[in-house]
Amino acid sequence: MLKLVHTTIATAILGTAIAIAGAVVAEGFSVSPTSLTVPTGGQQTTLTVESSGAGETLGQVRVMRWLRDGGQNKLIPTRDVVASPPALRMRENQEITIRLIRTATTPVTGQECYRVLVDQLPGPRERDDGVGFMLRHSVPLCFLS
Repeated sequence: MLKLVHTTIATAILGTAIAIAGAVVAEGFSVSPTSLTVPTGGQQTTLTVESSGAGETLGQVRVMRWLRDGGQNKLIPTRDVVASPPALRMRENQEITIRLIRTATTPVTGQECYRVLVDQLPGPRERDDGVGFMLRHSVPLCFLS
């Protein structure tokens, strides 16, 4: 009897996990490329965000300075590189090109690295259900001197 109860609970948990995963995939998005390098003298590049599944997908794009200090990664807010557009409202199967522009006026020395954070925000349906998932893509972006 105890084994049957454990099996029933495990089956219920697995079914819930599969349903949640299906919902995330159905209303997710992808980002490409997965790494960006801007050659010497370049000041801009692009990133493509594509929605997948039915319904509206909401998102935001932020750029953080990426430093490696003593083997640790640090992300620091910056305005040296901006994303346009910074907010996403995508229809099903829509593709948006994000422009990433280095606005800093100082020259790049060596390499200057950032992380482009593309967040999928919970949509209206997830907010109404009381369960919201946020997915984040973190894309490295380096400007070379």
